[in-house]
Amino acid sequence: MITINELAFSWAKKPIIDIKALTISKGQHLFIEGPSGSGKSTLLNLLAGVLTPQQGQISILDQDINQLSASNKDSFRADHIGFIFQQFNLIPYLSVLDNITLPCSFSSVRKSKALQQSHSLNEEAKRLLKTLGLTEYDLLQRSVNELSVGQQQRVAAARAMLGSPEIIIADEPTSALDSEHRQAFIKTLFTECEKADITLIFVSHDKGLKHHFDHHINLIDINQVNLQEAV
Repeated sequence: MITINELAFSWAKKPIIDIKALTISKGQHLFIEGPSGSGKSTLLNLLAGVLTPQQGQISILDQDINQLSASNKDSFRADHIGFIFQQFNLIPYLSVLDNITLPCSFSSVRKSKALQQSHSLNEEAKRLLKTLGLTEYDLLQRSVNELSVGQQQRVAAARAMLGSPEIIIADEPTSALDSEHRQAFIKTLFTECEKADITLIFVSHDKGLKHHFDHHINLIDINQVNLQEAV
C-alpha cells in the first residue's frame, strides 16, 4: 500500500525526517509513537502529500505521489486518503453535515462508496456520528464553531471515514476525547477500517491505545535524524 525509500525532509535547513525505508501493507493498522518533536506529524503530512520531501520517494497504491502535479496530488488525496488532522481543519462557515460530506464534493469515488452504505450522504454522515457517540442531531446544521473541542474532533473523524478511503491517517485523533468517547471512537474506526480493508496509520501520545493495533513503531527507531541526535 505504502512504500518509503530514502525519505528526507528539513524545516529551514534543520533535518526533521531521514527514513531509509518503510513499508506499510494493505489493511495494516499501524500505531506510530515517539516523543514530541520527533517528526510524527511531519511524516504524516509527507505521506498525505501535504508536504513535499527534499529527497526520496513515497509510493502509494503504486503511484509516486511526488511526481504528481499539485492539482493531481489533491485529487489523489481526495480519492484515496482520509486525514484526521491534529488541529481538525474544519471549515468554520460550513455546518457539521457539510463539513463531513465535503470530501465527496471533490471525489466521486468516495461519494459512490458512501452511497453504497446509506441512501444519502447526510444519512451516512449521521450514521458515522451516531457510532462516534455524537447523537445531538440539533447540532447538525450548526456551524462547527458552536461545538466543543471533543465534538469537533469527532466531526473531523467522521469526515475522514466517509466514503471509505483506502488509507486513513490519524494525527492525535483522540486527544480531546474523554475515556467513554475515546473507546467509542476506536471501536468505530476499527469497524470501518476492517469493513473496507482500510489501511490505518495512527499517531498518538496515548500508549494505552497501542494494544489495539497489530503493528506499531517508535519513530526514533527508524528516523536517522533522531538517532544521530541521540549519539
